[in-house]
Amino acid sequence: MASAIGLRVYRIGVHARGKSSLVAFDDEKLNQSVPDFITAFMKLHNSVVQNDALERSWYFEEKDEDGPGNSQGYVHYGTFGFESDFIDTKTKKKNYRRKTTDIEEIPLFYEFWCPDQSAFGLATFQSFQGRSCISLVMTKMKEAFENANPDHILSFKKLLPNDAKGSAYYSAPVKQLRLIKRKASSDIADRYFDNPSPEPIDFEIIMSARRRKNLGDLTSLLKSVRSDGAKTIITHDGIEFSEAVAEIRVGNRTRRVGVLGFNGEAGVIDVTDVIVRGADGHPTFESLKKESDSILRDFFETLEGSKE
Repeated sequence: MASAIGLRVYRIGVHARGKSSLVAFDDEKLNQSVPDFITAFMKLHNSVVQNDALERSWYFEEKDEDGPGNSQGYVHYGTFGFESDFIDTKTKKKNYRRKTTDIEEIPLFYEFWCPDQSAFGLATFQSFQGRSCISLVMTKMKEAFENANPDHILSFKKLLPNDAKGSAYYSAPVKQLRLIKRKASSDIADRYFDNPSPEPIDFEIIMSARRRKNLGDLTSLLKSVRSDGAKTIITHDGIEFSEAVAEIRVGNRTRRVGVLGFNGEAGVIDVTDVIVRGADGHPTFESLKKESDSILRDFFETLEGSKE
């Protein structure tokens, strides 16, 4: 099975400390406009940034830019600090013994977009097999911005479909819903099997619409998500599920969107089936750029429209 490729969308905003309202990206109280800061940050971090405590590294490779604050390219994300063997999948022979000082790097697509005369920007970050360097990059960006602007805070808000009411995602028809419960008790298995394992199981239910039908729109589905203190769940047939993925129809294509889940999977837009892979097994830049541009514009038009 091909490695899962997901895109996470974030709203970038700036507000004065102690205030909740966003300030303009070129506010006169800022020492540097946000678009200019993003451009400078790209250039300043185009060589390896190494975090020895986390045994992680990253750096930007800008592939395309269209004015201040508008940048697309790769974040090269690396891991190090442990040994392992590299085995040829065909011959089963060991090709190399990885050392603790070796860094394994993977290219992860990113995009920053600062629309003209808007009080917010948008960013897209790719994940690969669940791996992402988002927190490392954001932490560094916030630290650099707030050191230069002590009276202001740079914020990144992960956008979920329900953050953009009226968007193509929010009103999209749901073709399939996958409910997941990790480490469910054997009591649940006992409802379906005569001899369930006494160990916890991973339990899934998949509901699919018939041809040319749907399960309703995403708006209605999201209303079924209820919060119980710090816990967000969907209840079906008396069972509480803490993870859910919806397959929705947007325009002429189907997209998988994380509705809720652990490890930050809620809000992730799965593009595994629509991107093109290169000979190296990674998505091509152009195919990711196309998907990212489309997704960001939909969120921007909806967020802008909601202010009117």
